[in-house]
Amino acid sequence: TLASISATGAPRAHAACSLKLMVSLPIHHGTFKQVLRAASMPGKGKSRKEGLKGKCSAGRRRRAPQCVSVPPSPPAATRPSKSGSYFVFPPPIFPLVPIFGRRTFRYDVLPGKIWRFEQKQGIGLGLNVAVNVRMTVIKMASGGLFVYAPVAPTAECLALLSELDAPVEYIVLPTTLFEHKLFMGPFSRRFPRAQSFVVPGQWSWPLNLPSTFFGIFNAKPLDDAAAGAALPFADEFEVQILSPRPVGVSSLVKFNEAAVFHKPTRTLLVTDCVVHVSDTPSEVCAEKELLESGDDNNFVINSLKLLNLFNIRDKAKSRTTSSADMTREERLRLGWQRNTLQALYFGPNNLLDPEESWQRITNRLLVAPVVVTLVYSNCADDVFEWVDRVCKWKFTRIIPCHLDAPIMASPVEFK
Repeated sequence: TLASISATGAPRAHAACSLKLMVSLPIHHGTFKQVLRAASMPGKGKSRKEGLKGKCSAGRRRRAPQCVSVPPSPPAATRPSKSGSYFVFPPPIFPLVPIFGRRTFRYDVLPGKIWRFEQKQGIGLGLNVAVNVRMTVIKMASGGLFVYAPVAPTAECLALLSELDAPVEYIVLPTTLFEHKLFMGPFSRRFPRAQSFVVPGQWSWPLNLPSTFFGIFNAKPLDDAAAGAALPFADEFEVQILSPRPVGVSSLVKFNEAAVFHKPTRTLLVTDCVVHVSDTPSEVCAEKELLESGDDNNFVINSLKLLNLFNIRDKAKSRTTSSADMTREERLRLGWQRNTLQALYFGPNNLLDPEESWQRITNRLLVAPVVVTLVYSNCADDVFEWVDRVCKWKFTRIIPCHLDAPIMASPVEFK
């Protein structure tokens, strides 16, 4: 069982489980060292729970400034004349959406050198929770392309990639998580001359099927020995892999992640370990969907009211305004807030009026609370060691696979 996390840092009572000690961790606003120390270092002479409370209260008083910024996003390149159709197969246990198609948006990071390709990815069941999933493409000194975390190879995506007028040389799957692994096989088959590399520890559940079942053929293991010195792209890239102990429902379930450092541009590529959230919605999220999320009578809000979760009925009574009183722009903003908070937290403290929670997490480099709860809280020592290795690189730019990018930040902010 898992405990919900409050975006405002307020603990809530749940069924007994070790992870309920994590309910207050988001108050630390994201850095690895702050969040994980609270999970692994209770105060002297106190119980583990008391130690956590003390550290979280201190975190509330000390909101250290971060030298972090995200430059304005350039106009996206799209090719609507090309099909965005794509059927997700094999289907995951959880309802990953969109199922039948997804648009692709290409952005310049460094013109002629680094690009990001973004598509929509979310959870179904009427939750209307979706964010962007990102593939990063870097042009190497050889003239070929290095692809990190491939996305769905739709006709539109392939057309946007072909416009870079360079061959795909290397394709890297940097994680063991299914929502990224799903596209590695189909994408790599489109480029049979490219060399494919996958992070070790690939798994599936409830049946542990080989990677070939997912269409991943002839892929080599991504090796981070000596920072990946034996890899064919070592002249430009270094690699450090997080391989924590298994967590969750099975000893097979591993949340491995490869951080890749592009030395010429001092760019750090990561998958899920950090994010940056701002007021600007991703273009992959349609306005219609954000307006629905911003409606106080949508499926999620009505379900919460039916069950009276998070004391939402009393919160609704105390509100002085509702979505019906808002302008279109205000509802779009509210929809983006609700959508993003649901993606980062199991249960935001106040989904009706999330402004306070929103202000606590925006415009900062953040360790996603859902990742802290599911993974990092159980393997803090492993994460500490990996972060220390990553921070030996002198990067100035971070590109994660979700939400804002690029994030202009250094090892100081990352740690």
